[in-house]
Amino acid sequence: MKKIFYSLLFISVTGFSQSLDQKEIIINKSNLVGLDATKTKLIESDKNKESRINLFLSHNPLTKKSFHSEGVFYQIVDVIDNKPIYVATDNVNSAAATRTKSLLPGGDLGLNLEGENMLLGIWDGGLVRVDHVEFKDDQAVPVTRVTTPETPLPNPPNDSHATHVAGTLIAKGIDVNAKGMAPKANLVSYNWTSDISEVVSEITNNALLLSNHSYGVPVLDDEGNLNAPVWMMGCYNSDARDWDQVAFDAPYYLMVTSAGNSGADSYSGGLAEGYDKLTGEKNSKNNLVVANANPFVSPTTGILLSVPINASSSQGPSDDGRIKPDITGDGTNVYSSYNTNATSYATLTGTSMASPNVAGSLLLLQEYYNDLHGSFMRSSTIKGLVCHTARNGGSVGPDPKFGWGLLDAKNAAILMQNANDAVPTAILSEVTLNQGETFEIDVNVSTTQKLEATICWLDPVGVAKDNQLNSPTPALVNDLDIRIIKGAEINMPWKLQLSDVSAAAIKGDNTVDNVEKVEVDNALGVYTIRVTHKGTLNSGAQNFSLIASGFNSAVLSDKTFEESDKFALYPVPANDILNIATNNKLISSYSIYDSQGRIVKDNYSLKSIDFVSINIEDLSKGIYYVKIMSEGKQILKKFIKK
Repeated sequence: MKKIFYSLLFISVTGFSQSLDQKEIIINKSNLVGLDATKTKLIESDKNKESRINLFLSHNPLTKKSFHSEGVFYQIVDVIDNKPIYVATDNVNSAAATRTKSLLPGGDLGLNLEGENMLLGIWDGGLVRVDHVEFKDDQAVPVTRVTTPETPLPNPPNDSHATHVAGTLIAKGIDVNAKGMAPKANLVSYNWTSDISEVVSEITNNALLLSNHSYGVPVLDDEGNLNAPVWMMGCYNSDARDWDQVAFDAPYYLMVTSAGNSGADSYSGGLAEGYDKLTGEKNSKNNLVVANANPFVSPTTGILLSVPINASSSQGPSDDGRIKPDITGDGTNVYSSYNTNATSYATLTGTSMASPNVAGSLLLLQEYYNDLHGSFMRSSTIKGLVCHTARNGGSVGPDPKFGWGLLDAKNAAILMQNANDAVPTAILSEVTLNQGETFEIDVNVSTTQKLEATICWLDPVGVAKDNQLNSPTPALVNDLDIRIIKGAEINMPWKLQLSDVSAAAIKGDNTVDNVEKVEVDNALGVYTIRVTHKGTLNSGAQNFSLIASGFNSAVLSDKTFEESDKFALYPVPANDILNIATNNKLISSYSIYDSQGRIVKDNYSLKSIDFVSINIEDLSKGIYYVKIMSEGKQILKKFIKK
C-alpha cells in the first residue's frame, strides 16, 4: 500500500471577496456537464410532480394547494400513494451564542468581517422584502442588496418568513438588535419551487458558495396526522440523492438547511420513540443540516452558560445511523426584519432561524479564508471545520439532536489562524487520496491537551432508498477511515449506535459517515494521523479535507520530496547504531525525538553528506522519530530502539 505524506504550504494573500477571476475558477472546478444533466432531469421531475398535484386537486377540489396555519406556510410539493405531501416553513442574539460577533467589526479577533461583495442564496416559501431598510447598502442613495431573479418587478410580493430569515443572514443593523451575521453581503432570493435547478443555475452563473433553505417536509400536518409516509423519515431518498449530486459536482457549494420543527411530534414505525424525524434532503450526506438550540449567554461576560436543545427541533439520525443533524445554531426567540413594512421587525423561533444563523456565519469564514489565502474553501473543508470546532451541546461526542454541537465561529476562525501561522499548531488542508494509498502526518504534543482530527469529504451519490422503511444499508459510497496512532495505541472515530440511537455515541470503525472525528484526551507525545480507505474508491480517488488541532509545535512530517528521493534507515529495529543513507540527496542535519516529542539527539552542523551513522546506545528501548533536513526540506521517519 502506497503512503503519501502531508506537505505544509502556508501563503498569506489579501484577496477580494468573490472577484470575477475567483468566480471563474470555482465554476471551472465544477462539473458543468453533470450539473446541466442534473438540472435537465430535475426540471422534468418538477413537471411530473406538478402534473400529479394538478390531477389530485382536480379530483379533490376541497384540498388547498397552499395555506397558512398558525404562522406556518404549507404547500403541496408532491402526491405519494394518492396523498398530498406538504412542504412547510421551519419556523439574546444568535451572533453572540455562536460567537459570530468575534468575527464582525468590533469583535475581539479584530477581523472586521462583514461579507462585503460576497453572495448568499435563499430559497423559501416566498420572496424577501427587497426594500426593507436592513437590506440597503451604504451608498449616498441606498440600493437594495437583495435580487429576485424570478420576477422583473422592483418590489415583488414578499413573504414574512423569508424576510425574517434574510435579516438573520444579511441585515445591516439599522436596529442593532436585528443585525445579521453577514451585514454587507448580497442576497439572491427565490421561492422554493424548482429550488434544486435554480441552485444549479446560481452555481454555474454566479459561483454560489452557500445557500439557506429553512423549509422541509414535516412529519405531521397541521391537524396532527402523518404528512409523509413512514418510510420517508430518515430515508436517503431521491431528493436527498439529488442534492448530493449537485454538491458532488459543485465542490465549493454548500447547502445549509434547517432540520425541521417536528421534535415534539410522535409517530409509529421510526427507529426509536423521539428520534428519526428528518425527511428528504435532511438526510443528504453532503449538505449541512442545522438543529435549533436555546443557548443562554451571560449578558455581561458573553460566556455561554448552557445549551439546551429546543424541544421543537427535529431529531435524527438517518436510517443508516449517520450523524444528522450535523450542527446546531441559535434559532430561539430570534429578533429580525419582517415584511409588514420596510421598517418592521419580529421575534420568531425555529430551525428556520437557526439555519441562517449558521449559513451567514459560514460566509464570514469563507471571507476570512479568502483574506488569508486568496481562494475559497471546498464545501467539505468548511463543513469539516465547523463540525470540528463546534461546542458540545448534549452528551460527550455527537448525538442525533445536536449533531456535533453548537456552531462556534470564533473557534473556527482561530483554528484557521493557527493553521496559517509560521509555526502552525493546527491543520486545515485539502488532500487527494488515490486508490490504495495511505495518508499520514505526524504531530508533536509537548504539553498535555486534547488532540483532535477530523476528515470530511464529498461522497459520490448513493443508491436512493425510496419506499424502504428504516433501511440500515449505508448510503456511503467511498468509505474513508481516520485513526490517531501512538505506538500500539489506536484511537478510533466517533459513531452512533444504530442498535440504540438514544444511547451515547461510541468510538469504533465508522462505516456510514462522511465526517469522521477522532479525539484523544490527555494526549502527550508524537502521534500519527492516518487516513486510509476500504475497498475500491469510486473513480479511483477521493478528495478529502483534514482538520486537526491540539498540538504544540509545527507538524513534523513535512515531506516535500519526490518518491524517487529515498532516505533509508537501518538496521530496523536498531540497537546501538542507527544509519541514515540517501542515494541522491545531501543530509544537512537531523533531530531525534522520543515518543513524548522531546529532542534526545541532534546534529545541526553536518557538512551535507549522503550517509550518517548515529550512536543510540544510550537511548532506552522504545519508539523514536528522526527528522532529516536536506536541501532546505525535511522528512520524518520512525524507528524502534531495541
